[in-house]
Amino acid sequence: MRRYEFVEGSSKKFWEIELEGESFTARWGRIGTDGQEKTQDFESAAEARKAHDKLIAEKEKKGYRLVGGDDPNARPLTAKVPTNPTLLDSVRAKPDDAAGWQVFADWLLEQGEKWGEVIGAAARGKPDTKQQQAVQAALLGDAEADVTWKHGVIDEFSFAPDEPDDESPMEVVVERVLKHPAGHFVRSLSLGLPPHEDTEWHMEGLGKAIAAAGPLPRLEVLDLSEPSEHMDQESWRRVGDLRGIWAAAPNLKVLKLRGSNGSDDGTPIKLAPIDAPHLETLVIFSGGLDEAAPKEIGAAKLPELTHLELMFGSDNYGCNCTMDSLKGILSGKGLPKLKTLGLKNSEWEGELIEAIAKSAILPKLEVLDLSMGVLWREGSAAIIEHAEKFEHLKQLILDDNYFDDEQLAAIQKALKNAQVGEQKELDEPDAEEPYRYTSIAE
Repeated sequence: MRRYEFVEGSSKKFWEIELEGESFTARWGRIGTDGQEKTQDFESAAEARKAHDKLIAEKEKKGYRLVGGDDPNARPLTAKVPTNPTLLDSVRAKPDDAAGWQVFADWLLEQGEKWGEVIGAAARGKPDTKQQQAVQAALLGDAEADVTWKHGVIDEFSFAPDEPDDESPMEVVVERVLKHPAGHFVRSLSLGLPPHEDTEWHMEGLGKAIAAAGPLPRLEVLDLSEPSEHMDQESWRRVGDLRGIWAAAPNLKVLKLRGSNGSDDGTPIKLAPIDAPHLETLVIFSGGLDEAAPKEIGAAKLPELTHLELMFGSDNYGCNCTMDSLKGILSGKGLPKLKTLGLKNSEWEGELIEAIAKSAILPKLEVLDLSMGVLWREGSAAIIEHAEKFEHLKQLILDDNYFDDEQLAAIQKALKNAQVGEQKELDEPDAEEPYRYTSIAE
């Protein structure tokens, strides 16, 4: 049980609180007495945690000070981890420099943050694995995750539960980990689709948890694209509103998302306004991409982005993108360093090739990836017609389309840089217009 005390003049009081699942128990009174005790129950673990943290914040505001109880699971989510941008910039620039971590550990201890002792021990080459594992167990509870420790903090955190947990919902666990100093300095964060008993399969709750814990000064890789075992229908999965991640991850370099318009009435995707000055790689896997994604990316300024991949999917499964949706991206105005562009898994043929061939972004590119789509006769003819526009590319990736041997030979004759790979087979090759489908849809 976490114990707080207030001592001022003749007033000497204590207050204790213990959180457990969907309830918490509080005890209070004069120091030296047993005091009174009360247990409060809530409808969910998330509500209990919120009320628990609110009470702690109120007591701390009144002057109560923590005097006992080191369970990291009970660390109030209102507690702020001290941060020092200058020292952290130095650590980010030289992530394996033990001296930089030692300086940061000493600074944390000066601010009263005890986790500095664990970071300092790791910097001296004697990591406190016992303390690290104890904190990991307390933060995760019954949940399972892949955790990599480095420098006395969680360096990589991968969490993808298969079943919902009413006592510790996924977003609660994530927020708890990221608000603790052990997890606050995470470098790589990979989160699966939160399990849900209904059709609310989206990432918004995780986006809010990340935003609430931010800014996360060392977070460089955020992967929200892991395939899900508990829900394998790509078209039912949404990204949702993730606008809060930009402020939460100011040094983000890699972002991967997976989601379509979704099967309910929720928000398909919201990223703008995008503020990602260090972002280098952005990938969106989708079987039915909403037009907001390419439009918002095309309107953003992404000065360091070198790799962009978008998978569009089928209009039967929610894709409402048009060639007009790509205008901003193809103009290249906000993408000065883009070298690899993937416009994949689309139902476009000639119109896509025409738009790219006439675009301002094409001359800047080194790799153009048009794989996983429905390119066939019209697509091969358009590529050959505009072959001179694509000659400068190091790679023109055309894998997993519908080109036959004759078309492939013609493309490879016109473009030595064409990578054709494996192709899908037509279900009815003799039909005038055989049915063709994108590689990711339903």
